[in-house]
Amino acid sequence: MSTSSQPASWQLLRAVPAFAHLDTERLTWLAQQMRWSSLDKGQEVKEPFCDARVHVILSGQLQVLCTNVQGKELLLGELLPGQMFGNILLCASIPQGMSLVAAEPTLLVVMDKVSTQEWLVTDVSAVLGILNNVTNLLWQLVNRVVEMGTLNVRSRLHMRLFALAQRQGIRNNQVVLAPSPTQASLAAYLGTSREEVAREMSRLVRLGLLQRQGRNIALINVDGLIALAEAQ
Repeated sequence: MSTSSQPASWQLLRAVPAFAHLDTERLTWLAQQMRWSSLDKGQEVKEPFCDARVHVILSGQLQVLCTNVQGKELLLGELLPGQMFGNILLCASIPQGMSLVAAEPTLLVVMDKVSTQEWLVTDVSAVLGILNNVTNLLWQLVNRVVEMGTLNVRSRLHMRLFALAQRQGIRNNQVVLAPSPTQASLAAYLGTSREEVAREMSRLVRLGLLQRQGRNIALINVDGLIALAEAQ
C-alpha cells in the first residue's frame, strides 16, 4: 500500500455523498487533513479499526472478509466508492478475523481522530452523511442475513450474479461481468464450497443462461436467471 500526505486531487472528494455539500475552500481544507492511500488488488487495509480514523473509498472496491478459527473464510460484502468505514467512537467490539482486502486497485483517503472530530463538530451534514452510510451498510447486512436464512445455495448464487449484473449495467437483458468473480470468491460470499459453485455455474451454461468468454462471464438471459431463482 502506498501512502501520501498530499491530496491526489481534492475534486475527487466531491463524489462522496458526505462531502458533496461542501464548498471548494472547505473541500480543499479537508483534503489537506487526509492521508491518501492506494492499494493494489489483493492488498489488505492495515488495522482498519484500530483507532478513531475514518476511511473513505474514492475508487475501486474492498471486500469485507471474516475468517473463523478453523480458517474458513466468509465474504460479508463489499465496500464501494463513496462509502466509509472505521471505528469513530472506539465503542464497538470488532470481531476477530475481520479483514478488508482490495478486490481491484483502490484509492482511499484516511482522516485521523483529531481531524475527524473537528470535521464532525463543525458540520452537521457530515454527521447525517455518516449516519446514512451506516444505515445503508446495516440494511445490506440485513439483506445478506435474509438471503442466507431463506434461500438455498442455488438461489443465492443466482441473486448474487444478478446483483453483480445490476452493478455492471444490464443492456438488452444481457451483461458481461468484467472482471468476473472467481469461483472462490463466490463460494466465500455464499458460504458454500467451490465445487458446489462450479456445478451450478456449469448447469447455468447448459441452460443457456450463462456463457464463459475467456476469463469473463456473460449473462445472456438475466430475466431467465431471476425466474430460475424465484422458482427454487
